[in-house]
Amino acid sequence: MKALPPETVRLLCSSQVITSVLNVVKELVENTLDAGSSSLEVKLENYGLDRIEVRDNGSGIKATDVPVMAVKHYTSKISCHEDLERLETYGFRGEALASICAISEVVITTKTADDDFSIQYSVDHNGQIVSQKPSHLGEGTTVCAANLFKNLPVRRQYYSNTKKCKEELKRVQILLTAYAVVKPELRITLSHNKAVVWQKSRVSDHRTALMAVLGAASVANMLPVQHHQEQPEIGIDGFFPKPGSDFNSTSSSTPDKTFIFVNSRPVHHKEILKLFKQYYTSAQSNKESANRRYPFVLINITIPPSTVDVNLTPDKTEVMLQNKEEVLLALETMLISLYGYSIDNDDLKSGGNRPGVSSVNAPEHTDVVPTPSTDVSLEDAELLEISPANADKQDGELSLSNTANTSSSSISEDWVINRSSSDFDSINSSLPADDVVMNSTADLNCNSPKASKSDSGPGQESEVSAESWSTGKAFSNEVTRESLEPVKLHVPKAHEALGGTQPTCTRSSPSKRPSNVIMEKMAKLTAYELISNRSVRQPSSAFSLFEQDTRSLVLQESPRASPQDVTTAVKERWESLGEEDRKKYESKAEKSLNAYNLQRKRAAEGGGQCGEGKKQMSAESSLNKAQGVKRKAPLANQQALDKLFSSQPSSKRSPAKLSKPLPFSIATLKQSLNLLSYQNSSSAQGLRLVNRLASHGAWVVLCGRKLMLLNPFRVEEALLFKRLLENNILPTVRLQTPVQLTDGVLGGPEYMDVLLNMEKGSACFNGDIYFTDPRLVANGFEIKMIPGFSSSERHVEVTGMADCMPFFGIGDLREILRAIKVQDAKTVEQCRPLKVSNYLESEAVRLARQLPLNLTRADVTNTLCRMKQELEEESQVCIHRRPFFHNLVTVPETEQDAQQIISNSC
Repeated sequence: MKALPPETVRLLCSSQVITSVLNVVKELVENTLDAGSSSLEVKLENYGLDRIEVRDNGSGIKATDVPVMAVKHYTSKISCHEDLERLETYGFRGEALASICAISEVVITTKTADDDFSIQYSVDHNGQIVSQKPSHLGEGTTVCAANLFKNLPVRRQYYSNTKKCKEELKRVQILLTAYAVVKPELRITLSHNKAVVWQKSRVSDHRTALMAVLGAASVANMLPVQHHQEQPEIGIDGFFPKPGSDFNSTSSSTPDKTFIFVNSRPVHHKEILKLFKQYYTSAQSNKESANRRYPFVLINITIPPSTVDVNLTPDKTEVMLQNKEEVLLALETMLISLYGYSIDNDDLKSGGNRPGVSSVNAPEHTDVVPTPSTDVSLEDAELLEISPANADKQDGELSLSNTANTSSSSISEDWVINRSSSDFDSINSSLPADDVVMNSTADLNCNSPKASKSDSGPGQESEVSAESWSTGKAFSNEVTRESLEPVKLHVPKAHEALGGTQPTCTRSSPSKRPSNVIMEKMAKLTAYELISNRSVRQPSSAFSLFEQDTRSLVLQESPRASPQDVTTAVKERWESLGEEDRKKYESKAEKSLNAYNLQRKRAAEGGGQCGEGKKQMSAESSLNKAQGVKRKAPLANQQALDKLFSSQPSSKRSPAKLSKPLPFSIATLKQSLNLLSYQNSSSAQGLRLVNRLASHGAWVVLCGRKLMLLNPFRVEEALLFKRLLENNILPTVRLQTPVQLTDGVLGGPEYMDVLLNMEKGSACFNGDIYFTDPRLVANGFEIKMIPGFSSSERHVEVTGMADCMPFFGIGDLREILRAIKVQDAKTVEQCRPLKVSNYLESEAVRLARQLPLNLTRADVTNTLCRMKQELEEESQVCIHRRPFFHNLVTVPETEQDAQQIISNSC
């Protein structure tokens, strides 16, 4: 035998530490986190094979450490193996940079706070510096690895498949989301081929970080949890799905969004995941579907570093816990308190529980929440008893009694339901199908001879322990030795029991559609898509047309992609679309708009024709007959107007009523309308209120000779939105770490000058000066300036921001400054960022929906007066660009005109 050359040894060892693009990114990201950085940028080219660049703003590498920074087993994090018992950093082996250098071309640029400028170092495959030159980069470290696996052709050939490259990019994104969740103060940006794939701004807490990763809808169904104990020292923090929440919004088919951390280190721990899935699944009504999904969860287990071994695998994603059973027991205690008890069939059949963890040894103070599928609660030894004498009663009547025996654990055998689930079929057959529901809890298939007749003679009492109750093994069938399943028996109602014949019992058919299946969304015409009783399709934009063509192609390429990923991919393809293809879609959009305008014009011109009106009525009637849905909830304002304008099917129309002829004269009507006009000559914009439609929120108004329908709620929406834009002040929340503002952050020195020229308050006792300009304060920014002797020593930072909107940050401040500089915005309304405007729109809609359905005449008159004063005449639309008024008819002037209209309508 002979010793291998050092070059070969280095290559073999490095190819074991760095096996993929993900390993390179993970090692470099953990180095940035150990350096205390608050901003992290990861840039990939050709899925990381051509170039991987990781940039941070951490403390940098000291000049004395530069010569050995890429040499193997040189590290500043530990000095001996005893330091592993006090490990607080992600890295500790000193192998990352050396291994990356052996399989790629590495360039390192670094600068500390004491350095005057940054220096770029080129490193060879041995980790030695071969050249250096000054650089323009700021404080921090930038590591660039080019031509990855160039000396390992087989491994590089593995990434020749585009599908594998995309999967690797997805794994990198999942890794960064894990760090984004556990480090909310960290700003992360992931780019591929100079296009941003995913990013997260700095946030204040873990909940906001989860919203950036999972979305607000999923986080709304999650609860913060916390558990701490001293012996042994264990802390568990995180966010768990709420009991009974829809598993479609709190789980996914992949474990990408199941975050498990040990001392803030992302790990893969199968036992923790299995335990959590067991209790999460038991709390779901559809356990079979939920068992195949992975819940959204954030678990951060904090234990002493001396009780965890992270040096098991090269990527440090698997750990060994010294007090594993105590950690699992603490986690199980939390899960029992949140989801209730869960019993595993296989463990109970084998006569034991999971090793080291007992479900019945939970602390006494643990709050047990019963699962939604449990209909009979076994708390305080309560039993649902069936009297044998009443079991044979006719018409499905049973005598039920609920007795609680809290003073004694013995129960007489005469009242015990000693039947298996199959024995209840005879009882079910005597009851109506709608009145007997059998919902079993978790599978209770344990053998318990304590409650059987063979173990207790007449007059003896069978002992039932608390352990048997908690595990569901209190009573079992004497023949099959299967545990009894608790059931809930519904007694027939009085009016059903008095009936002559009982319906035959039919079991629930498996073909019945479950309650959690999403039904097909039915189309329904709304009042605002109808023009003169005609349905007009809204025009489509160029991007929406492109999305219709591209979304199916994206789903064919990536069938398992989430809707968010599909939307992102469509946007990327739209941005990279050629000029000719883009013009094609723009021309299609223009044609769609022209067709829409033409339909509006034709509808306005031919709205009174009889033949077309009848055809449209029949078409709408058949559509509503096929797709109509019976309403049970009270109609909202919007739904009431929709029902008013939509045609009802002939089968649902009210029966014909007797008609009575009344004298009518056009001259008398005209005289009455003129009188009404004189009486209300001071009304807003010449509008006269005629009357309110019965049981609807719409009002009939007269403007000249035009009779129109007014929707006052749309007017209120527009008025509320305008008032919020002018006067609303967003609440500010103090930041834990202020954000420093520089020329680069704001986009240039000209924007810093705009900020410094804004209104400020008087100096505080410590010399700090806060900006009081209403254009900043109303938009939720609290900015402080610390003056210095010169402009270079001046320090400006953001100390507080509004937290009522996701992803609200420095980009919105730049938008305010740009509006002031470019558009010379003077008022708060002109300086509202887009996110703030959208938020205020939603608030205006929410406030308008709280108005009463039936507004009085005085309220509507007041609304019209405020509309004339505050809104412009050409802006007669609501927030959603829908008009306030709907033209009904033009009042004729003469009797001949009226006869002509009547003849045309017939």
